[in-house]
Amino acid sequence: MFKVFSLLAALTTLSAVLASPQPALATRTLLNDSKHGSRSSPNEIPSREHAPGLTNAQRLARGLPLKPPSRRSSARRAMSSASASSASRGYIQVWSVDDNGSPTGVLGYVSKTTKAHMQYRVDSSLDHALLVSSGGEHNLVTLNSDITSPTFLGLVQDPESTSSGLAKRSSNSLYLASTEQTSPNATPQNVGSSVNTRPGRSLPAESAVWTVDPNTNKLSAQWINPDASAAPTIAFIHDTNVLFTGDLDAYRQAHHSAQVQRIEFVFVST
Repeated sequence: MFKVFSLLAALTTLSAVLASPQPALATRTLLNDSKHGSRSSPNEIPSREHAPGLTNAQRLARGLPLKPPSRRSSARRAMSSASASSASRGYIQVWSVDDNGSPTGVLGYVSKTTKAHMQYRVDSSLDHALLVSSGGEHNLVTLNSDITSPTFLGLVQDPESTSSGLAKRSSNSLYLASTEQTSPNATPQNVGSSVNTRPGRSLPAESAVWTVDPNTNKLSAQWINPDASAAPTIAFIHDTNVLFTGDLDAYRQAHHSAQVQRIEFVFVST
């Protein structure tokens, strides 16, 4: 009988011990403890530092932030930078457009054969097309023009215009011509060009005017006026010669000519 009571007493003591609160030692190993460093449970989602090899799809599935895009110091500037330096090498296709700026058909290409070695024209044949390449920020260099120097494709004041400023209600115009290099966003510069009509005379010119749309390959020119404002720069042909103006109607009225067609350019890579 004494043994039975002893056994019952031992069981009662053991039950009391098991029912008493336990120290929070197990919980502590799952929390950050400044004395013991940071730990993670086996099922914890890894942080950005602990998951360097995960793809962005895996990160999305786990609720992690996406990795930043990789950057390469040697990479060229993206085409969205709107610089002709992204254009590489190719031809300039010429499209006719209506008065609203909508394209209506292909006329041909800017020709490598110029008018009097001075002004670029349009030719229907690709065999006669001017080949250009990037020449720095917003610049294009001619590769097969009959104008051997200078070699930058740019805009030069029409000798018949009163100034190099383009604006609404002004008939001033610019030639598409070869010119020496000018800086991006510079005002018209008196540099050498194919349009200089006599020795010692330099007409205002700009070369760093070109922009390529990365989605459509549309090539556009932006002239900067003498007051440093961005001018309306409308491309057109008079007969087959390529010019630019700020107001096509004003140009038509001043020249009494119906042989004027608004155009736009598309860069065709080779």
